[in-house]
Amino acid sequence: MASVDLASAVANYIYDETLTTQTTAVANNSEMTMDDFWQLIAAQLRYQDMNDPMSNSDMMNQMTSMASMNSMSQMAEAVKNLAAVTNNQSVVTLTAYSTGLLGKEVTVAIKDDKGEVTGEKKGTVTGIDLTGSQYVYIDGEKYELAQVMAVGDIPKKEEESEAGAEA
Repeated sequence: MASVDLASAVANYIYDETLTTQTTAVANNSEMTMDDFWQLIAAQLRYQDMNDPMSNSDMMNQMTSMASMNSMSQMAEAVKNLAAVTNNQSVVTLTAYSTGLLGKEVTVAIKDDKGEVTGEKKGTVTGIDLTGSQYVYIDGEKYELAQVMAVGDIPKKEEESEAGAEA
């Protein structure tokens, strides 16, 4: 008898008065707030069998479990917020790096249709495109930021070995 009353109390709890017909009401079982928990505890206490009431230890176990779940939910939300902040910080860092290239001489990799490097081009960055992926413009041509191989005048390997031999 008590289980039928508890089931009807839970069924009544999912009633959504804002919907025109209740056939479209769907319970969201993936989230339960502390307010939901307290309402269910109140219904459980109201409809419990007086000959076999809920023990204090059972109630404390339920309260402790809900408090733990609430803490984990808050921690998950904090981690999600931290991920968003980290992502935003990454975008800001890339933007600062990109804009710092304006007016600098860079070497970019020239890629073919397959994405393989076929050569390189040296030139001065005249513009930055920050919409979506970040791009640099050299002599009016658009290159991905990831194609930048060097900034400034980098000596070739042969020049480095000759410089080392002269010293």
